[in-house]
Amino acid sequence: MLSFEQYINEAKKLLPGSDYIGFSITQGNEYRKKSWPLENFIFLAKKIEEMNKIPVFFVEKENSEIINQIKSKVPNSLFPEHNSDLVCPALVTALSSRLEKGISIDNGVMHMMSLAKVPMIVLFGPTNSEKFAPKYKESVILDSKRIYNTENISAITVEDVLLA
Repeated sequence: MLSFEQYINEAKKLLPGSDYIGFSITQGNEYRKKSWPLENFIFLAKKIEEMNKIPVFFVEKENSEIINQIKSKVPNSLFPEHNSDLVCPALVTALSSRLEKGISIDNGVMHMMSLAKVPMIVLFGPTNSEKFAPKYKESVILDSKRIYNTENISAITVEDVLLA
């Protein structure tokens, strides 16, 4: 069993610099529509690049169609987990500690990112943000139910995220 320090060292090797903005965009459970449109994440990543930041995506290797779409439209984006043999929740948390900020839907990776206490923007639609959102000062919750009176997470705009 590896120590957390070993995961931190792996994260430093995979993300050696700074100015990284992390994105977690896929949901594990398909029973609720919690995914924000991929086009919105791609547009947001392009805006992040214009701010001289580096988009980092947490997407499992088997989601090759999503990965290929992102790489074709945001060629400088990084997928650090894909370059390691240590793929597991501990690595995601360690990688998150290298981020300047994280942007995520309500999913498992969001919880891993929050363990690193990285400043985050979390998008909620049908799920309960009061119950599932990270509970620390540097987290901003965008809940479509509160903002737009709908469970449709797609009602949250890219501008809402950029303003947050």
